[in-house]
Amino acid sequence: MLSFYIRARIPQYLHSSSSGSALLFSKPGLYRLPSRNMSPSAPVRMIQTAACLVIGDEVLNGKIVDTNSPFFAKYCFSLGLDLKRVEVIPDDEADIIEAVRRMSEKYDFVVTSGGIGPTHDDVTYPSIAKAFNVPLEIHDETRQRMRKLWKSKRNEATFDWDTPSNRLTAKLRMATLPTGAGCRAYFPSDELWVPIAIVNDNVHILPGIPLLFQQMLTGLEKELVPRIEASSRNIFRLMISTPQPESQMADYLTLLQEKVQERGVKVGSYPRWGKPRNTVTLVGRDREYIEGLVEEVSKQLEGVRVSVEGEDDSESDEAVEGV
Repeated sequence: MLSFYIRARIPQYLHSSSSGSALLFSKPGLYRLPSRNMSPSAPVRMIQTAACLVIGDEVLNGKIVDTNSPFFAKYCFSLGLDLKRVEVIPDDEADIIEAVRRMSEKYDFVVTSGGIGPTHDDVTYPSIAKAFNVPLEIHDETRQRMRKLWKSKRNEATFDWDTPSNRLTAKLRMATLPTGAGCRAYFPSDELWVPIAIVNDNVHILPGIPLLFQQMLTGLEKELVPRIEASSRNIFRLMISTPQPESQMADYLTLLQEKVQERGVKVGSYPRWGKPRNTVTLVGRDREYIEGLVEEVSKQLEGVRVSVEGEDDSESDEAVEGV
């Protein structure tokens, strides 16, 4: 399992703001992005849409609960990216090839999670290489960083990196990456040997271990921010807490959505089953316009604006009908 091969203690990075923000600067088209991991003259596509592909039999059979896609959803919201799709698929070459080709073609920024360890069922690297017809090769910098940062388990003897062995072959599977046109390895932290392998310019291969997934995505932000259109900045979420059940407010919310749709605002209704109040949200990029709707929406819903769901609940409140 990949977690055995990480030397540094991994902190947890979370985005909890209800109104994501980022320092954005760009113009439509291609942006030439300087980076320590790529040529300064390499053209980079601007990004607006995102997708997440979770790969793992253990997720589909219920052995583990996926926490990476919820983190990624918050991550995208904080950067002003539109997360359009999340899929969970098995550790199967054909499934990976089909999904990653489709997502790469349809979305600007694609992240995969899982399947890059040293065992037979870790098939993400070779499957994605095959999907885009690029070779797999041992990545020299990854191998060097692995050797430098490797931390043996307490019950593991000192490892011999210079003598061929089955264990060495297994370890080097994790440094064998897709290479060639449209491929590069990005190292988001000097404390990790694991890179983000980028394929077809927009597919970013990450480990499934949640703390690694989170740290590596957070380290990628400085590369992503200049590639996000300036018009996408400051995506904003407004929440109204209301005692009304959904059936009571359904007609008004339909009319409200029709009214705000041309301004790029989405209205959402979320029942809090067994709780005294439900939540209505307005999400968009025109904060001033959304703020101007607070008085009307609060009055119609007999509600109040909140920053956190449940902050206006009290023990004396009776539960409302969720729907």
